[in-house]
Amino acid sequence: MRNLTKNELKDKKMTKVWRVVGSTAVLIMTVFCMNAFAAEAAGGGATAITTAKNLLSKAATAGGGLWAVWGLVTLGMSIKDSNGPGIGNAIWQILGGAIIIAAGVAIGALDLTMATS
Repeated sequence: MRNLTKNELKDKKMTKVWRVVGSTAVLIMTVFCMNAFAAEAAGGGATAITTAKNLLSKAATAGGGLWAVWGLVTLGMSIKDSNGPGIGNAIWQILGGAIIIAAGVAIGALDLTMATS
């Protein structure tokens, strides 16, 4: 087994940190959603589905916005350092954030009401 370099160890540690942060965020969102679903369950499932759709839409839009803003920060740092590959990665990250925002908006525009006859 080869020894890992200092940067590889740092990357490995940051990957673990982000996994923990992501898992914690999902857990917290789930706990807060439970109260909304429990309160809506007595009134019917349609409102719970609408609540979940709206929450997912807002979360995707906010997450995409944060991703795009972090891409802008990365772009600024890469331009300052004249880092060509970093500039390219930052531009792709900004575009990825825009796509995530568009997905959030599309989810919000879905009509999930069920026609009853």
